[in-house]
Amino acid sequence: MSSSIPVFVVNDSAYMTNLISDIVKSSDGMHVCGTAMDGKEAMAKIPLEKPRVILTDLEMPHMDGLSLIQNILAENLIPIIVVSSYAKEGAKIVFDALEFGAVDYALIPENIMDITSFSEELINKINTASNSNPVKLITNKINSFPKKTSVVLNDEISKTLVVIGSSTGGPSAVSKVFETLPDDLPACILLVQHMSKGFTLDFARRLDKICPLHIKEAQTGDKIRDGTVLVAPGDFHMVVNPDGTISLVSETKRYGVRPSVNKTMISGCEHFGINTIGVIMTGMGHDGAFGMKSIKKRGGKTIAQDEDSSVVFGMAKSSCELKAVDKLVSLENISSAIVRTVNDNV
Repeated sequence: MSSSIPVFVVNDSAYMTNLISDIVKSSDGMHVCGTAMDGKEAMAKIPLEKPRVILTDLEMPHMDGLSLIQNILAENLIPIIVVSSYAKEGAKIVFDALEFGAVDYALIPENIMDITSFSEELINKINTASNSNPVKLITNKINSFPKKTSVVLNDEISKTLVVIGSSTGGPSAVSKVFETLPDDLPACILLVQHMSKGFTLDFARRLDKICPLHIKEAQTGDKIRDGTVLVAPGDFHMVVNPDGTISLVSETKRYGVRPSVNKTMISGCEHFGINTIGVIMTGMGHDGAFGMKSIKKRGGKTIAQDEDSSVVFGMAKSSCELKAVDKLVSLENISSAIVRTVNDNV
């Protein structure tokens, strides 16, 4: 066992932890020395387990993968490989992880039942990382993301993008926010409410009746325009394209939900950069926290609903734990906070 490579696996999904661990164990030259459900737990275990390679997801509660990379490498130069479904070729979030100090990445395939090529790739990358010189691979780590917009802006596309995420208690809370927004808001709002397929269309129509802004259920090809609110349809992730349009995708659920707040926030800030505003409202779970952090790190602004006015202080609490919240405000003040932040951005 002494020549076997000790590998540490960090993933908040028990299923994915077991799957990745089984892949590692399938190779005679390596073994799993430990696992953790998030970065915070990993930070406590890694010094004791002394791995030669760390495999980490990006989207996790309490401490995300980017924070883990920074914190680990501040103390030990251990090769870290990002293993995530966010690791699509060309995705900025992957380059962010590499700039923070990760040595490589492996994309978890959408069809996880066909993992032969993924297994071979991961084993090869672990072997390469374990034999690497981390001093040469892990160069200058950055403290922030590129703070610029890359979206193709024109007269039809908004300069400012607001992404609002909510879950339990959200429909009522969102209604209270939207009914007080001005009709001349110089921004587009993307709303991701955890809601089942078939309900979001009626929800968007109800909101449209009480809000001065134009509200509709999103469709692929919709443009991000001032004075418009696009509601993510149930059972579809809503992502932002480089040309300032929307696409609806049926990719894997995040934290058991689709639509995912994280998906919309991350794709939005990748293209709108400093012109992105994230808002997390009442809701159970962790969805949106990693998205809020991504927005903040790219120079955007973030707002969260406080505990006293939340039906469930879960998503906002998770965002606070990742230090991803600029303003923590009551429900009655969210609308004015959005307006002020948008106007400051104009």
